[in-house]
Amino acid sequence: MVNFSVFNELSLPLQQHQAKQSFGIFFGLLAELKKRGLNQIRMSNDFKSYRILENTNFQKFIGQQSDKDFKTRLKSFVNNAVIEISTPIIQDDDSEQKDQQNSCEYFYHQETTEGGLACCDVWNTIAISFSADEQWDKSHITIQKEEIVDDDIIKSDKDVKHASKLDHLHNHQIFFNQIEEENKLKITQNTFWQDRSQNFPNVLVFCPEVKAQIQKLDKIIFQQVISILRDIETKRKLVTDFNLSGEGETVCNSTKLKKMRTFSIDDKKIFFQNHIKSLPNGYRIYFLEKNEKIYIGYIGTHLPTKKY
Repeated sequence: MVNFSVFNELSLPLQQHQAKQSFGIFFGLLAELKKRGLNQIRMSNDFKSYRILENTNFQKFIGQQSDKDFKTRLKSFVNNAVIEISTPIIQDDDSEQKDQQNSCEYFYHQETTEGGLACCDVWNTIAISFSADEQWDKSHITIQKEEIVDDDIIKSDKDVKHASKLDHLHNHQIFFNQIEEENKLKITQNTFWQDRSQNFPNVLVFCPEVKAQIQKLDKIIFQQVISILRDIETKRKLVTDFNLSGEGETVCNSTKLKKMRTFSIDDKKIFFQNHIKSLPNGYRIYFLEKNEKIYIGYIGTHLPTKKY
């Protein structure tokens, strides 16, 4: 699960007479999300680049404010003092999400959108809006999704989680409960192996080789690995929901290359072909499905091939 919400840029610009009140509600909403484990908000663009009013950018808007406290709060917001702001919503290392975005097209009111509402579906998080317009006074927003599957275009409606006021959060309690449960686990590289049966009791089984592999991971990669593994363990996602690949003939026909992909299950060495490619920098998770379990044999950098 992610630890961030996404900003719905379509909720701008604001009306002059509503702007101050709208910011107050917005800041209160972000503060509550932070308490609930979403300590970051991702935006398509730098907030300073958005039109706050119809013909007024952020710099001009803040210069027009006579209320010193409000002015200070606006400056604090763009300087990450209210909540951490990150751009863009889908970043360079988000390979799986980039692939999903590239294979799909989203529409809101029959117009293409690639911003917060679309990315809310991609990330399975919550979209946050300003409250000035009644169209955003909803806890769910319906968007249309078109994706290419086996050369066919599949159309579907997607109800994305949404909030523009505190009351909307009550309708997302299951989502926040899941975040709270994940935060309670506090899985670290030092505790991963000893607590693996407790944190992954039902679906995943880790081959003994994984114990040493975990310690070698970059901390950021480790966090992304845990997010993927917990999504599979809790069945929030199927393993097939991730970017997968098998091995080609050159690997399967090479004793040396196959050995690098051979891991232990019940004291037997087994060749693992399938791997998840949804991690940045070429990192892979090799898995094998057997007896209604998913065995994890390798978590680490791209294994050698004839060409790599």
